[in-house]
Amino acid sequence: MAWSLLIRNGMVIDGTGAPVERADVAVEGERIAAVAPRLLGEAGRSIDATGHYVTPGFIDVHSHSDLFYLGCPAAESKIRQGCTTEVVGMCSFSPAPVHPARRDTVRAWAGGIGARLQIDWETFAQYLDRLRAARPSINIVHMVGHGALRLAAIGPDARAATPDELRVMERLLAEALDAGAFGYSTGLVYPPSVYGSTDELIALSKSMASRGGLYFSHIRGEAATLEAAIAEAIRIGEAGGVGVQIAHVKAAGPENWGKMDRVLRMIDEARARGLDVTGDAYPYNAGSTKMDNLLPPWVHDGGVQKLLERLADRPARRKILEDCLIDGERWRTPMGTLGFDQIFVATCSRPELEGLDLAQLARKTGTTPTEALLNLVEQERAGVSMVVFSQSEDNVAKVLGHPAIMVGSDSLGLSAGPGPHPGKPHPRMYGTFPRVLGVYAREKKLFSWETAVNKMTGMPAGKLRLNDRGLVRPGFAADLAVFDPVAVKDAATYADPHRHPTGIPYVVVNGAVVVDQGRMNSAGTGRVLTPA
Repeated sequence: MAWSLLIRNGMVIDGTGAPVERADVAVEGERIAAVAPRLLGEAGRSIDATGHYVTPGFIDVHSHSDLFYLGCPAAESKIRQGCTTEVVGMCSFSPAPVHPARRDTVRAWAGGIGARLQIDWETFAQYLDRLRAARPSINIVHMVGHGALRLAAIGPDARAATPDELRVMERLLAEALDAGAFGYSTGLVYPPSVYGSTDELIALSKSMASRGGLYFSHIRGEAATLEAAIAEAIRIGEAGGVGVQIAHVKAAGPENWGKMDRVLRMIDEARARGLDVTGDAYPYNAGSTKMDNLLPPWVHDGGVQKLLERLADRPARRKILEDCLIDGERWRTPMGTLGFDQIFVATCSRPELEGLDLAQLARKTGTTPTEALLNLVEQERAGVSMVVFSQSEDNVAKVLGHPAIMVGSDSLGLSAGPGPHPGKPHPRMYGTFPRVLGVYAREKKLFSWETAVNKMTGMPAGKLRLNDRGLVRPGFAADLAVFDPVAVKDAATYADPHRHPTGIPYVVVNGAVVVDQGRMNSAGTGRVLTPA
């Protein structure tokens, strides 16, 4: 027998959670041809995996790389982690659909985290064609964003949808599903998704239920309103008849850390009732988003230009302080009540500010922390991102260890060094999956290697109904990762985030060796996947 690729002498973790077995893995073309001990035959390429685990390629079940694929189709920072598939269109934003009169609004939103989208499409189908033409190196599962649906049907205004506008959103959602979307996502702390009611979200869910669409939600608050927000997500899934994925499950702010046990019980109780409710998490106690999301929802009403006008208005600034400033020292946010030394500038147009917390920024600029925050967002035209430390390490481990929780990086696919997203972004962009393996499986022994791999492969593939991915099994797509259980480790830090991990010498995407002895080959062999 002749194979195109043969991985010999490895220890196979197949993605189901079953115990590791010594076996060879043979690939022919884009598919796994055989998995068995001591496979005989010639191969166009042979890899000796002695001392290494051979696993399915990891599935990043919550990613924002869609903002960068057209400029960075290699998604190098993800593939070098062992990722072969990303789920994008998260937190209510997707690059399509786009109303032709609101292209600038969508560009401004994407620009807030450093993306520069040259939008030459309107429909979701047109956008996916554009994405395929970019020849990504990674497989892509796309959701359509609720915020994108609202921008296309209503605009950025803070109001309820009219019945006619809701019908437009349902039509746009159906068109996206026809084109290949797997469902829709919300970001219920981000405008304009925050303006959508529970009834609106149930109606959208009902409209896609018969087609198996999924509801992925960044819920309506991860701090004071955490439990009510979890209950809302479960209610939307139950009433809408759709599966639910709760994004980056966490309790934000020290005053809310004690809620985590109750939140996980709510998920367990929903699952016990037969509901398809799962979640994802990243292995860090800090998150990252746009800095203007520290401002109350009313500031965003009407879009970025209106936000900037309010920041230039002294009475509006005073109202922001009345809503958010506590005791002159802490800031009330959707991520909990935070000190200014917990909020760091990640990326902006001035590199000398990147990595500073707001207290340091205030001292550098001779202002108060609140003035430093509002001035920076105004001066950067809302184009500044941040890293926020709001979670407890104990809760991070507790959530990752829960049987209904998968792994999602909540990050972008980047290239190291100067590129489309410089600065000091969150290290999860480069380190999420090796950190789960090296820290939480090997060092902390939170779970077995087999469980860790299942959370990153078979479990998300099952949720997404990717019937031929996520397992090392004959006939499945040849998406594979080879890692050294002794050496696998994340290298990215908050101070130095643009660093690739160690211990993952080979990554295979649809049969092509894209990471080869630690070197990246941008093969362009990824696929835009469609629902089964």
